[in-house]
Amino acid sequence: MASAQLPKYQQVKRSLIAEIELGRWATGGAIPSESQLLQRFNVSRPTLVRSLQDLVREGYLFRRQGKGTFVADRTPRNGETVATATRSIPVFAARHTAQPAGTPGEVLLRLLRGAQAVLGPAHVDLSLRYAADGAVDEETESFIEKTEPSVALVIEPSFSPKLRLELQRHGWVVWSVNEPWADGNAVYIDQERAGYLAARYLIEKRGCRHLALLNGPVDQYWGFGARLRGYLTALQEAGIEPNKKLIREGWQVIDTEAGRAMMRDLLEGGVTVDGVVGASDGKALGALAAAQERGRTVPDDLVIVGIDDILAARATPPLPSVALPFEDVGRRAAEEALRAVIARDSTSPAEIQLKPTLVER
Repeated sequence: MASAQLPKYQQVKRSLIAEIELGRWATGGAIPSESQLLQRFNVSRPTLVRSLQDLVREGYLFRRQGKGTFVADRTPRNGETVATATRSIPVFAARHTAQPAGTPGEVLLRLLRGAQAVLGPAHVDLSLRYAADGAVDEETESFIEKTEPSVALVIEPSFSPKLRLELQRHGWVVWSVNEPWADGNAVYIDQERAGYLAARYLIEKRGCRHLALLNGPVDQYWGFGARLRGYLTALQEAGIEPNKKLIREGWQVIDTEAGRAMMRDLLEGGVTVDGVVGASDGKALGALAAAQERGRTVPDDLVIVGIDDILAARATPPLPSVALPFEDVGRRAAEEALRAVIARDSTSPAEIQLKPTLVER
């Protein structure tokens, strides 16, 4: 049964169990008062009381007359066992992200750092597993078949749709990390808004009217298509007609070189440009280098803004950028994975979209 279809008292109960198991309140510590919980969950008092009574009966909480409700000590005694969360949650990533250098490696590190910030205090291991693009390799297949199914996090699962299907076929609950998933659980960033914020900044804050977008291949990564849509929306709102000559796509192993090549083509082609959106900080830095080589002064007569805020602060001069909260994505994905294990709620697809923010420099 999907969580939204569960009785409200069970929804409240599951949420509180997850928070107890995650260590939000220390053993012996008081949980929030009834009035605080009523306001938080927006339920009636009889509904909340029923949830709390169940948790007391099941050994999660205990009451002290006139003092409140507290977290019970569930440490096993006299050979008894207590159900606990899985001790390891696998995180699958594309093998090409294993290189620490470059934007893909930095993004992966930030996602993992966020996940570990949640899993570590809960005494749950993060098991990073690299998988091949496309087909499921033998090592991954063996792991899936020999491991008791639980919850798995897959970073940008479009790199291997077969992996997702194979996990599900064996009974795993799969969460997509950093990529939307129409028919499943996903935690990702609103990339369309990232493109919108970058373009709107150039238009409203810097007075630009001839905005270039140095993008990546939209048919290879969903985020590039989303950033393009956001860029076009900002232009439309400002009454600016899009110029196809200003919208470029490029890819190179070294991301800055892709930005440099696209910017060089723009300038050599004689296209009027006073603002540039780099679909990544790497592309923005490459555009900066090409512009400076051609004698353009940044930001006096050309304004450049990046997206991801991984490298922009290191540029000379530092560039504004739209920060993408990769660590928060990792944290939220890990929290949802633990809830799925602890509260045993694995049937309700959920979509969690986090918002980017503009960092002006």
